Amino acid sequence: MAVLHYDDLCIDPNQRRAFVNGRVVEMTTMEFDILYYLASHPGWTFTREQLYQYAMPDDFAAGPESVTSRIYKIRKKLNINAIHTVHGYGYRFEK
Repeated sequence: MAVLHYDDLCIDPNQRRAFVNGRVVEMTTMEFDILYYLASHPGWTFTREQLYQYAMPDDFAAGPESVTSRIYKIRKKLNINAIHTVHGYGYRFEK
């Protein structure tokens, strides 16, 4: 899998780590999966349901609403403005 670079953000799927300005950002598995999925498709818009199906384990019963809290945590941890809300639809990663 390819390492993704966007300005100060580096996402390494092989190490399952995200870096901002060279510093490791601690993330849960689900947060990392959502971030990598969005970042590997820049400009594409995904619904909460699509992100939930991609990133959540089969036995995780919280539902697609849990994606909203994961996105909030990702934004807070990374402190960058790359993940945009598309009101009424979902989320998009923009370079």
